[in-house]
Amino acid sequence: MDKLTLQANSVYTRHLQDMVRFPTVSTENDGATDWEPFDGFRSFLEKAYPLLHRNMQRVMIGHGSLLFHWKAEHARKKPVLFMAHQDVVPAGEERKWIYPPFSGQLAEGCVWGRGSVDCKAMLLFLMEAAEELFREGFRPCFDFYIALGHNEEVFAAKDIKGSALTAAYLQERGVELGCLFDEGGKVAGGAAVSLGEKTATDIVLYADGTGGHAARPGKGTVLGLIGKAIAAVEDNPMPYRLLPLVKAQLQASAASYAGEKQKIFSDPEAYWPQVCASAKEDSQLDALLHTTFAVTMAKGSERSNVVPSHAEAVVNVRLLPGDTTEQVLLHLKKILPAGVNIRFSHNTPVFAPVTPFDTVEFRLLKTAIHEVYGTDTQIVPSLLTGATDSRYYGGVCSNIFRFSGRYHTPAFGDIHRENEKIPENVLPAGVAFFKTFLKKYQD
Repeated sequence: MDKLTLQANSVYTRHLQDMVRFPTVSTENDGATDWEPFDGFRSFLEKAYPLLHRNMQRVMIGHGSLLFHWKAEHARKKPVLFMAHQDVVPAGEERKWIYPPFSGQLAEGCVWGRGSVDCKAMLLFLMEAAEELFREGFRPCFDFYIALGHNEEVFAAKDIKGSALTAAYLQERGVELGCLFDEGGKVAGGAAVSLGEKTATDIVLYADGTGGHAARPGKGTVLGLIGKAIAAVEDNPMPYRLLPLVKAQLQASAASYAGEKQKIFSDPEAYWPQVCASAKEDSQLDALLHTTFAVTMAKGSERSNVVPSHAEAVVNVRLLPGDTTEQVLLHLKKILPAGVNIRFSHNTPVFAPVTPFDTVEFRLLKTAIHEVYGTDTQIVPSLLTGATDSRYYGGVCSNIFRFSGRYHTPAFGDIHRENEKIPENVLPAGVAFFKTFLKKYQD
């Protein structure tokens, strides 16, 4: 199977088309969610994957998340969990789509539609891999789970968050996973395997005043004060520091660069000043080196001639592993002008553990990647700057691999944007990867 050729599989293509046709759009409170597409999607899974449903117990978690469980008779190893999410973001402006966003159209060698990449392709890989293995007579000597969340794409309270409820369900039953896989890294030249992720939270900067008529503003408005606070946040970032994981990521990716970048990435500690200078011109590198602030929303008066009595701005914060909310608040309090207050706008952020480099499970993952994608595929351990549902599983698993098991080619259409699409010829490799990993874990 070494260096699997890009090719199409009509069954995978058809199943992904069918999945995309269910507009499984989630909402923050579940109450506004249209559950009919989720019900239809669940029925589709039953028909498309009969052996999986026959061999694995299915439990509904929360309002719409699913947990499948293969119970080994005499387990010899710790359980494995594969996860993906059923829900998708809204389609956006439908007039900008070349093909209708929930049509699952096959055109130009791609399956088009919302969720085709994020995250129904990975969901397809997991379900097809399990179905095929059961058909081949494979029976794991370990408990095996597949968890499909229903509200990954939104900020939801932990008491309705599918992934949080699923992790709690496992923890209550004393389950300790050997490893789990979630969305994240892909194969594009090298294979990026995210062993850690940044933690997302929102902070609100706000100020209150007397308000009044805009004809008599006095020395300024509370919205102006918030503007000064925004400028202070952007002018005073958190300091850079080099995580061991990020050091490994830069060193592993150094060969893909030329010239100065190759030199400084090959030894980032020795060339730390140059790395920092490069980060100031490279937003992706910048995000790997410190906790970041992005001012994304602001609000003042509802009318142009009214001085607001309250103004606020939302700052999206992405915490580097090891940083705390207390450190962030202390930093902000030092730089914000007098009169500006701070509060968190969501629940307490969930901090994901960083997976060790030297585990048996990580070595098996690397072996599986080399078998499917080629022995010359460079493994790049990495830090994910986004957030995944796997962050809730720290209490039941120390080996969290954010790796989607797919090739990435220029034919892809971006997630969360109009014209999301995935080439049909990358689908077989994704299925093959997860089948290969399970077989190696069995051995």
